[in-house]
Amino acid sequence: MSRHVEGPWYRTSKDTWYATLNGKNVSLRVKGEASKPEAVKAWHRLMADGGTLPPARDKPVSPTPDPKPLPVRDTPSSSTDTVKAVADRFILDARSRLKPNTVRIYAYDLGTFSREAGSLPLSAVGPAHVGRWVSGLGVNPTTKGMMLRSVGAFFGWAVRMGMLDRNPVKMVAKPKGRSRSQSAVIGEADHGKLVEAATPYFRAVLDVLHATGCRPSEAASLTAENTDLTAGVAVLDVHKCDRSGKPRLVFLPPALCDRLRALGRSPGPLLRTARGNPWTGRTITQAMRKACKAAGVKAIAYGYRHAYATEALSRGVPDATVAALLGHGSTAVLHKHYSHLTSRADVLRQAAARVRG
Repeated sequence: MSRHVEGPWYRTSKDTWYATLNGKNVSLRVKGEASKPEAVKAWHRLMADGGTLPPARDKPVSPTPDPKPLPVRDTPSSSTDTVKAVADRFILDARSRLKPNTVRIYAYDLGTFSREAGSLPLSAVGPAHVGRWVSGLGVNPTTKGMMLRSVGAFFGWAVRMGMLDRNPVKMVAKPKGRSRSQSAVIGEADHGKLVEAATPYFRAVLDVLHATGCRPSEAASLTAENTDLTAGVAVLDVHKCDRSGKPRLVFLPPALCDRLRALGRSPGPLLRTARGNPWTGRTITQAMRKACKAAGVKAIAYGYRHAYATEALSRGVPDATVAALLGHGSTAVLHKHYSHLTSRADVLRQAAARVRG
């Protein structure tokens, strides 16, 4: 029976590393339990080649006392395959090591790039092709920057796999996005209008975003299993804090816990649409647009997160504490997007003391 394991795994009886591909156990031809780094590289090369192993050698590859990066096969396909063909291999490899949502974003962004340069040989793509693609995107500079990072990740992977000598994205000017932390803040008045305009099912989502400052995707991830309404906390293992490996903790105020209890405690997601389907980041965005149009408010779902951080800093909550509440591993992101507040922390603390006594 084949193992259902993503990535390389070690078989003691054979003293060899294997991978499961299409339900079959495939030897990576790397021996020794201590040779996992080489096995991981062999696994990535296997995925890069579309699941095809190189011809068998007389002897399996054994680790050397001083391991060095294994050379990648110099096959014709490395330089002549089209961007679209190699992008498909990249997505196949990404599924084995990245979160599903990240893979979905990569697939979408690479799909748009493939419409521009997908038929070209990978080695023929230069900065001009990437720059022309970015310029033609009908999105704002911030979104252009995020899409460019996806394509940069693809070309960076191709370089690591030995298919390219350099990453063309590194020579493309990055679109300068503007932080929306100040303009996106949703005040209490606008929140009231949105709640009034929203459907009862989306109103529960707005309550969670407003009370916790969590990301829309995190709100959609709240379930009966990972949420303790008695303790007032949700533990989200899927949303790790900045790749630290630590679970994301979302703290729920008592009033919000009462609101969630009223929704019932059936297994699965706590927040559901009118059809009983779980909310997703995309459906929250769509519902937010409808609520904004009905309420005459200009806002985005992330505006609740900005409002939460702004209010916390204005009330004198320490920067590190606010960062932890938002699920950041450090204060770097907080200082980047809320420098207009953190730079005036002392003044704000004094003002908060006067307001609240």
